[in-house]
Amino acid sequence: MKRKLLVAVPLLFLVAVLAWVFRPKHETLGEAYISERSVTLWSSIAQVREPLDSLHYGDKVEIVARHNDNTKVRTSGGAVGWIDVRLLMEPALWQRSARLLTESQSLPVQARGRTKVATNQPGRTQPRLYQFGRGIPVEIVGRSVADWAQVTDEKESSADTAGPKKEEWLFIRGLATRPPGETNPRLPDTTITTRPGDQTIPVAGWIIGRFVELDLPDAVREGTSSANVRAVAWFELNKSSEASGAKPQYLVAGARGPDWQPCDFTNIRVYTWNPKKTRYETAFIENNLCGHMPIRVGKSSKSEPEFRFRSKGPDHEERVYRLMQTVVRRIREASPPGTASKKSKASPKAKATAKGKRKP
Repeated sequence: MKRKLLVAVPLLFLVAVLAWVFRPKHETLGEAYISERSVTLWSSIAQVREPLDSLHYGDKVEIVARHNDNTKVRTSGGAVGWIDVRLLMEPALWQRSARLLTESQSLPVQARGRTKVATNQPGRTQPRLYQFGRGIPVEIVGRSVADWAQVTDEKESSADTAGPKKEEWLFIRGLATRPPGETNPRLPDTTITTRPGDQTIPVAGWIIGRFVELDLPDAVREGTSSANVRAVAWFELNKSSEASGAKPQYLVAGARGPDWQPCDFTNIRVYTWNPKKTRYETAFIENNLCGHMPIRVGKSSKSEPEFRFRSKGPDHEERVYRLMQTVVRRIREASPPGTASKKSKASPKAKATAKGKRKP
């Protein structure tokens, strides 16, 4: 009996070692991430095939094999199947997307809007991070201007080729996917966070400005339209208190002329509610600015609305304003957000504007 055990134990050990050495190995050609809202994992690349799984934006997969425009992948759950290679994002591009999202989350929302058409992000000749469908809500947190890069499906008239052409780009946040069973995408909140059980992932990046239509409040739309101003950012400073109901009062940053000018905005306006006349009035205007986003809105030590931004230029001067009831004054000595300034002095333009309100 002992002799049999002495022979059997080494044999079992040898079999176990050989089984481990010759076990099937999961050889991979690298890693990638799903770049679309929803992607079907197929059983093969033949015309007759079966769906195996549904993958979503940001899912990590291992690349097992490649065949022309198709890639065989293994999911985190162990499913193996085929998808189109164009639906994958390389790890370096995914990391870039993560950095943009982190950067965007530290910036306040400047405006909200929706995509006019299916829009690539970042678009043009750069690698695509994500493609938004038409009518998708986005939050605008920044702006820039870049050289216009002509692509094959766009034609430029001879009259426009006199000099370098520029175009506006918007830094936006949105949701890459939507929860199961939800017909319309949710409007992202200011933090762009997901909820337990959601198949949503926040995404951030740059898209061409003219592909976004801003969702302007009625008071902002009417006021800027009558003044021939193109609104680029707006904020609710506070709400007026009256028996008929509180009315929001707005700060609006806008510009005239083409959208590709270097200044993010060239004028600011404050619209306040007049309960006696039951209408919005222009309480403050300042023109001839070259403002730089972001505009930050806060409160003074007396809970009065304040807003601040920096001017574009060599000194990057910070300009701070305060709304006191229906009068806006520029605070000459800037103070940190949420604290009162030691000195305050109204600018000449603010004094002139505050003497009398104007209809939008």
